[in-house]
Amino acid sequence: MVDEQQQIEPRRISLWARENLNQVLAVLRIHIITASYGVTVGWPAPIIPLLRSPDTPLPSGPITVEEASWIGATLCIGGTIGTILFAIIHTYFGKKVALLLISIPHLILWTLILIGDNVWYIYGARFCSGLTGGGVVSVVPLYIADIADKKIRGTLGSLTIIFINIGLLFIYTAGNYLPYYVIPKIMLVAPAGFLILVSFLPETPYCLLRKGRLLEAEQSLMFYRNISDERHRTVEFTAEFEEMRSFILTESTQSRICWADFTTPEAKRGLFIGVFVMALNQFSGIFAILTYAGTIFQMSGTGIDPNVALVLVAVINICGNLTSFAIIDRVGRKILLLLSAIGVGLALAVLGAHSYLLTIGYDLRGVEWLPVLALAMTLFLAAIGITNVPFFIVPEVMPPKLRSIGSTISATLLCMFAFICVKLYPILMETIYIHGTVWISSGVCAVGVLVIIFLIPETKGKNLNIQSETKR
Repeated sequence: MVDEQQQIEPRRISLWARENLNQVLAVLRIHIITASYGVTVGWPAPIIPLLRSPDTPLPSGPITVEEASWIGATLCIGGTIGTILFAIIHTYFGKKVALLLISIPHLILWTLILIGDNVWYIYGARFCSGLTGGGVVSVVPLYIADIADKKIRGTLGSLTIIFINIGLLFIYTAGNYLPYYVIPKIMLVAPAGFLILVSFLPETPYCLLRKGRLLEAEQSLMFYRNISDERHRTVEFTAEFEEMRSFILTESTQSRICWADFTTPEAKRGLFIGVFVMALNQFSGIFAILTYAGTIFQMSGTGIDPNVALVLVAVINICGNLTSFAIIDRVGRKILLLLSAIGVGLALAVLGAHSYLLTIGYDLRGVEWLPVLALAMTLFLAAIGITNVPFFIVPEVMPPKLRSIGSTISATLLCMFAFICVKLYPILMETIYIHGTVWISSGVCAVGVLVIIFLIPETKGKNLNIQSETKR
């Protein structure tokens, strides 16, 4: 009996690989730009302390706290514009074109850092980084939703945040040990490789069906389902393609989107959930913490080398991403979001308590490791839910007619929320210290727990093509 089970398991893995290989390889290709964006997200953590020091590489001299806050926040301004811009591009020109165009601002941003000799070049680079990020959050989740089988959609969706954090790990390491101007030279290779590899991918079947290119849409789905020719098409494949056709046909016969579409109970609920999960994603403080992790370690009184702590935190963050990747299609979205909000709230409360006791003069010798542990647990627990679930739960809770525009609205608000948090975090840390700042984020998580329990539905395995399922 044991031998039979041992033989069955490799067969299952082999079958899974045959059915899903091209989907996985396609997602890995597009995540070259996602990982590169992760590098730009984490770039301020090791670099801002350097730019503020007397050893700054900028000929113009050390930057101020205000300038540091703008370096963080300018990315979010670009992100707001990029989200809307790339939503328009993928709507009218397709998701493949939008993906390819994401590489342009990415090339520009590393060029600006390479040639820049004052903080204004960095502002421009961070704005371009935001354009890239806007493209990532508005195009990548929808691309994955378009090509992924519903059985592994959550797993493939989880890869986005994993690759962002791979980029974080790289910059947290390289930023501390490589010269300032070497990093942009290395990073200019990534968008070039991305352009070459993604150019060979077919457009998604949904985009091709919307353009009336039926044969190409069928060939595209065959590619993403790893079907080599028409003789190997299965009954399941035919049913899935017909379901897509019916969905697009129904969508095309519907009237254009009007205000009344936003007033239905399904639309109100979907929009509320979209706005809420994006607000939780940002006001939990995770993005700001990743941006200013180096400064937080300097101010938190830890006895561990901040450079080592940054790398340790990045590794633990990736472990959280991998945990989410492994279990999200088994456990479900809601439970991971709930556990993540509870855990992040508690970990931030502990980090704040340590900072407060240190501020009022308590002797905390012997527990210098606590801020590193608290921050590591914050990022690990955020990675299993708060930071990745929102990006693919939004298409799953929106009515089909509003899915694209609802995702765009949510992603645009995400960038606006990020601007508020990233701009205010360094200022708050100077005025109400670390404990006051992270306690605010902990309170947001507490409110989030209640909303998740009572208002967020489970969307695991949901069929995005069926209108009736959206209304459930």
